[in-house]
Amino acid sequence: MSRPTWVIDTNVLISAALTAGGTCHRVLNAAVEGRVQLAWSAGILAEYRAVLVRPKFGFPESIVASLLAAFSPEGQVTPADAPQLSDRDDEVFLATALATPDQVLVTGNAAHFPKNICHPVKILTPAMALKSIAQSGG
Repeated sequence: MSRPTWVIDTNVLISAALTAGGTCHRVLNAAVEGRVQLAWSAGILAEYRAVLVRPKFGFPESIVASLLAAFSPEGQVTPADAPQLSDRDDEVFLATALATPDQVLVTGNAAHFPKNICHPVKILTPAMALKSIAQSGG
């Protein structure tokens, strides 16, 4: 069985960096361990980098580099056309998830991705993502 391919929202990446051992950290760790393939696009990677270097977080460059290293070249996809969302900055995540085989987006802000607009993309909270990994034997 192939590993699932997921897109993670910036809030999941930031939470993973801020809370070692927390739910989001465990989701990211599953990707680092190869249990999940993280999909990303150039727009997503640019947002990750821009947010990770914000002074309010104070992440050293070495931490930023190690976090971004979790996004392997084979995970890069070209975003599909996506419907408009209330926060236009979220559209790149939906568009990228639409371009993946599993069409899954993991976010801590599920309300930003209404099911009626985002279908067929499945929106998972980090806790739901961990449950899915456990159920798949990962």
